[in-house]
Amino acid sequence: MEQSKTEISNLKKLLEFVKPYRRRLLGALSLTVLLTSVSMMPPLIMKFIVDEIVVGGRWELLETVLLISVLVPLTAAGLRVLTTYSISVISHRLIMDIRETMFKHLLKLSLLFYDRMGTGKIMSRIMGDVATVRSMVTMRMLSIVTDFLSFWFAIGMCISLNWKLGALLIILLPLYLFNYFGWRGGIRTSIRAWRTKMDQVAVGLQERLSGIQIVKAYGKERRENRTFAHETRDTLDQAMQTATFRAGYESGVWAVSGLRNTLVFCLGCYFVIEGEMTYGAVMAFLSYAMRVFQPVLNLTQEALRWERMMISVDRIFEVLDHEIEIKDKPDAVELGRIGGRVTFEDVWYEYEKGVPVIQGVTLEVEAGEMVALVGHTGCGKTTLTSLLMRFFDVLKGRITIDGFDLRDVKVGSLRKQIGQVLQDSVVFNTSIRDNLTYGKSDATEAEIIAAARVGEIHEFIVRTADGYDTLIGDEGIKLSVGEKQRLSIARAVLTNPSVLILDEATSSLDSLSEALIQKAMANVLKGRTSFVVAHRLSTIVNADKIVVMDHGKIVEVGRHEELLENPDGRYRDLYEQQFSGLFEEELAAD
Repeated sequence: MEQSKTEISNLKKLLEFVKPYRRRLLGALSLTVLLTSVSMMPPLIMKFIVDEIVVGGRWELLETVLLISVLVPLTAAGLRVLTTYSISVISHRLIMDIRETMFKHLLKLSLLFYDRMGTGKIMSRIMGDVATVRSMVTMRMLSIVTDFLSFWFAIGMCISLNWKLGALLIILLPLYLFNYFGWRGGIRTSIRAWRTKMDQVAVGLQERLSGIQIVKAYGKERRENRTFAHETRDTLDQAMQTATFRAGYESGVWAVSGLRNTLVFCLGCYFVIEGEMTYGAVMAFLSYAMRVFQPVLNLTQEALRWERMMISVDRIFEVLDHEIEIKDKPDAVELGRIGGRVTFEDVWYEYEKGVPVIQGVTLEVEAGEMVALVGHTGCGKTTLTSLLMRFFDVLKGRITIDGFDLRDVKVGSLRKQIGQVLQDSVVFNTSIRDNLTYGKSDATEAEIIAAARVGEIHEFIVRTADGYDTLIGDEGIKLSVGEKQRLSIARAVLTNPSVLILDEATSSLDSLSEALIQKAMANVLKGRTSFVVAHRLSTIVNADKIVVMDHGKIVEVGRHEELLENPDGRYRDLYEQQFSGLFEEELAAD
């Protein structure tokens, strides 16, 4: 019952996408009605030819009837072209509307949604499921209308030709329905299971293709091939289960159809002998009988397609109905140019209920200060900066910037003033210029070059074939890891942010590049509040505050020299561990 309510609710929401095209749909429907009427004429023409011309000897009518016989299919063909074109326009616009709405909604969802669902599943919904819905809502719906009209027209003609045979057809019709409902449950369950397994394959495939360099580096091609083959075999097994159910359904259809043809043919011949029907009437009846049962057969098959569509509809609204967690309050204010004073007041956050990853963090950062966040992996450093960007909302406590609670200001106005450089640089398959100006599309040439120089990427750019207009390829394949990182740094600098977040921003660079960028960034960070998530402690010795985190808590705060003075301090322990590791590396190199 609950599932039926959900399906009805989702269908109502789906109809909202169809409403803008209702006039076009009515036009296509009118053409369909006309096409169906024309298509039902040939059996009557055939009856007239047999009974009136061949048997009745009215050969003078032959030319006229043959001309009509030619014009009918030509007219039907013309109507079919118009109908197909009209519905194609609607279907393509419909699929575009749904995808644009889904993408717009996806952009508003929190990062937690992407972590939980996975990019592969999202892609499957926005591409495959939308295409399934498009086919059913447009082309298939017209087919259903055609079948409905054809059924009632044909059943009326059959009864008018011979009510006894017409009654026999009506008696046989429920057999199709019994066959359909008998197999429906198994087919629906198996299709859902197959779609779930296909989602898993899509996610795994995306991970392997994204990490192809690692796969090749470790020589794991055969292993990944075996894993992929195993996963696809699982989908094959599930697909074969679905095929088995469908085969059972289709065998029932053929059995009922065979019974129908035998009974109608034998009884038709009997009625001709008894004088209750003419030869032309029998031939017309047989033709209309096919047109009675074919729509019923089509409708049962459409019902199976409907089950598949409803699965797709459910998956589409699984995305569209997901609540937007990070959004502006009705009274949210536009954040003007900020100074950069940031405070964390007893901040708590958890990804999973009951498992806090940030626990009671309290921290004051003055405008222009450089704050380093250090600690072992998983201690909450990146989560803290994500809360500052308001990728997530705090569970308890609050974060303020220049005295404004982040939840009281417009998200867009906040993020425009915070620059971020991640450990894994994200670049787009466009030109270097487009990547640099992603956050500031109106940047001047001088600003672009200045930012590139700060990121120590300008000299590399001018050596490329097309300079700043060089295309960098999918996921920046034409750039090294270090070059992508420097490009990301320049992109962040170009927006002139009041607050800058560097999350292991120099971790992928060689020593020379890191030294050059550290020198350049020293000038960039002046006058800006900055949060530096660092693993190499040597890069943050000049920080105004070093915040040491452990299991989501702040355990120490101070300058480099101050923290080293505490012999039992966590920072000193981390520093000595790194210093010892570097010393051992130098000995090994010697």
